[in-house]
Amino acid sequence: MEIERIYQYAHCVAVLAEDHEVPGCEAIFDQALSNGLLAIVARRWPGEEQDPKGSWMRSAKQLLTVIEGKTDVQSDGIRFIRWTDDAGSECIPVDTDILRDGVIETQAPRHGRGKGTLKQRHVDALLALDQHPALGCVPEVVSDGRWVKAEVHDRYERDRAAKYLSFIGDEEALVRAERAPELVEWSHPKHNPDREGGDLEDCAVCGYESLKLDYPSEFADTGSGACLVCSYTRSPDTAYYLTMNAEIKRAIENDD
Repeated sequence: MEIERIYQYAHCVAVLAEDHEVPGCEAIFDQALSNGLLAIVARRWPGEEQDPKGSWMRSAKQLLTVIEGKTDVQSDGIRFIRWTDDAGSECIPVDTDILRDGVIETQAPRHGRGKGTLKQRHVDALLALDQHPALGCVPEVVSDGRWVKAEVHDRYERDRAAKYLSFIGDEEALVRAERAPELVEWSHPKHNPDREGGDLEDCAVCGYESLKLDYPSEFADTGSGACLVCSYTRSPDTAYYLTMNAEIKRAIENDD
């Protein structure tokens, strides 16, 4: 249950961090806040996440009340939740007032009672909870989400470029490949004295050395750019993850 709460919180926060006005943002906020607070309260004050009889889990509003009853408010309205009972323990800042306002603002549209507005300050206060050791998964989820999106986009892009390559035919592709070096603005001689490689990479779709890079890449076949033959475009996100994989592979090979 604890792991499920952590990832429910993290996935919802990742969505809101990208667009806090996404359709259904009110319900997403409530889901994230409820799961995040449940994880924190259960870790910090075991048992307080439930009602006295242990028959149901407290709501986000009730959990905020629990936190307010166990922490001191600062002059700026912030409360600090310590990681442990130790007076010297690390702590995280929590703005219960803003989070409670977020609950109120999103309650009306969630229950069909009128309009409500989720604001960036609500999302920022929600994201701040991830600093607690009971959570801490938002960066991982965001990174995984970016890679999945980049991978899916790249698959569609390769398929599109392959269809275009088939449309122009082999002869035209060869003509474009031979002209590709002429169309490249080569790097400064200081960085590329032989005027070879660096500015053109092998294209993953047509196979020609015709992928014009946005900028020189340290590793082969990892830069972002567009192919001058088949028009395949490798996005910066795809290039980033390919570069990361290349670095990891190189590190593993060096350890052997």
